[in-house]
Amino acid sequence: MQSQTVDNVLLSEINVAYIEFTEIGKIFSPKVRIQVDFGQDRSRGRINESQITDSNGRVIEFNSLVDALNFFDQLGYEFLEGNRSHFEGVNVNQYLLRRKKTLLDSAGNPRQN
Repeated sequence: MQSQTVDNVLLSEINVAYIEFTEIGKIFSPKVRIQVDFGQDRSRGRINESQITDSNGRVIEFNSLVDALNFFDQLGYEFLEGNRSHFEGVNVNQYLLRRKKTLLDSAGNPRQN
């Protein structure tokens, strides 16, 4: 995950409370691509449509939306809500995630909520 980026920003350097991702389906493919919104500046246009890319610039595909949710869980985000809408004959799935809050245990050590 260290070399994966969205709009040339390393995922490990995105330090925001909320992100949203939207499914981008591929025709005749069981794989899923997602578009990530973390509040980045989009005035200059989107690089790879704000999709996650690897160190070679290739767009990362997920096995399913649950695979993408698990990916973001490993990055420290938790699912808040999902929304399914219909736009121009296409189903659109959007997921809102929040960075997990760090709590302290009884010994004062950080733990994830």
